[in-house]
Amino acid sequence: MEISELKIFLAVAKKGSISRAAEEIHCVQSNVTARVKQLEERLGVILFHRKSRGVTLTTSGHQLLDYAERIIRLVNEAEAAVSNQNEPNGRLLIGTMETTAAVRLPPLLADYHHSYPQVELHLLTGTSEESLKRLIDYQVDGALVSGRVTHAALVAEKAYEEELILVAPPSVNSLEQVNILKILVFRMGCTYRGQLESWLKETGRRPYQVIEFGSVEGILGCISAGMGISFLPRSVVERPHFQSNYSLHSLPGDFGNMTTWFVRRRREEPSKALLAFRNLIIPLSVPH
Repeated sequence: MEISELKIFLAVAKKGSISRAAEEIHCVQSNVTARVKQLEERLGVILFHRKSRGVTLTTSGHQLLDYAERIIRLVNEAEAAVSNQNEPNGRLLIGTMETTAAVRLPPLLADYHHSYPQVELHLLTGTSEESLKRLIDYQVDGALVSGRVTHAALVAEKAYEEELILVAPPSVNSLEQVNILKILVFRMGCTYRGQLESWLKETGRRPYQVIEFGSVEGILGCISAGMGISFLPRSVVERPHFQSNYSLHSLPGDFGNMTTWFVRRRREEPSKALLAFRNLIIPLSVPH
């Protein structure tokens, strides 16, 4: 088997389509079809079920997928290891929370782009749970997440501490006045949401209605309209153009503390692009 064949196989497996895989790897569709067929003939098995709207892996295809991912990963690590003289370059995918992307990252991304213009940097926003899954599944190279990181295959370094606060409509003057039983939150897997639901349970504010949003702006807009409450980092909402639209309330004990971690895969030589990004986030830190 050739490395190029495995890369084509992986692209088709992940995209579920010959045409989309061809676009992804910048190759003509007929060539992708021919290379997949050659690989199947060489192995003596069918790797994909062909359907009218794409392809799916066969049992043999699933078996090859695991090996192909490991082989390509090792090849990439080898190339990175022997090209230390080069400046950071190539593609870098970072998973991050919506709030972090909105507040913490913009100045860092500007510095990174200025220092390393050869790196093609992409951010994939989502909940901490989604970002960790993407990292484990090799869909991103690193991630910024909140809450505990316990997976043995990952190494986490403290990026910064966030203060969570309760954000409520302007009419709410204290925590004791919080009787709005609608919480405005991100989808399941968000650690801020988990912290809020734990607080509601501990303080006996149940039952409550959950309204899910996909953006910080959506949550804040509906809070200002009086729809409900949320837990968000102080750094997100304590900005001049926001303060008049909400009431902000400090939280007792551990409910107001949240650590953001920079996480990468433990048994993988990080690329120079990833190390440069990590060093901007955490110039002085100790692995956890």
